[in-house]
Amino acid sequence: MERIKIFLVYDDRQNSELLRTFLEVEGYEVDYAENGRAGWEMYVASLPDLVLLDINMPLMNGFELALKIREQDRDVLIFFTDRTVKADRLKGFDLDGNDYIPKPFYPEELSAKIRERFEHHQASSPSCMTIGQTIFDCKLSTIVYAGTVQHISARQSEILAILAQHIGQT
Repeated sequence: MERIKIFLVYDDRQNSELLRTFLEVEGYEVDYAENGRAGWEMYVASLPDLVLLDINMPLMNGFELALKIREQDRDVLIFFTDRTVKADRLKGFDLDGNDYIPKPFYPEELSAKIRERFEHHQASSPSCMTIGQTIFDCKLSTIVYAGTVQHISARQSEILAILAQHIGQT
């Protein structure tokens, strides 16, 4: 199995290095940026499988960066932050965040969430599915019908993948 590539964007260098080391020991490949602007530049070049994103960062906050990422791709996106009010959590999910982990958190908890997310997707669904004349690419979160490409949210993609795998079942 190919190593999962994680992109960590977090402005606390000391904690970032600890988290990065932990994730590398767990077998993940980890790239790191210390602010939102550098994060965007590196994101475009790195093509990660998963983005771990702090919200409170200089130059471009995590919500702004998530919005730019979602315009380009449908990678797994997990927010981790000390901003735990309901409005912030909802905003994270509105930006198609796959999870929202409040700080402080245990690195083992994060690793378990990553493992669950990727084991579930790798074991359960092929990248592309053809349903009649419609082609659904769950990795890119796109639907192609009659030559027209429609982008859908990460959540919509997850739901459609589950439905497509169980055609004809209640």
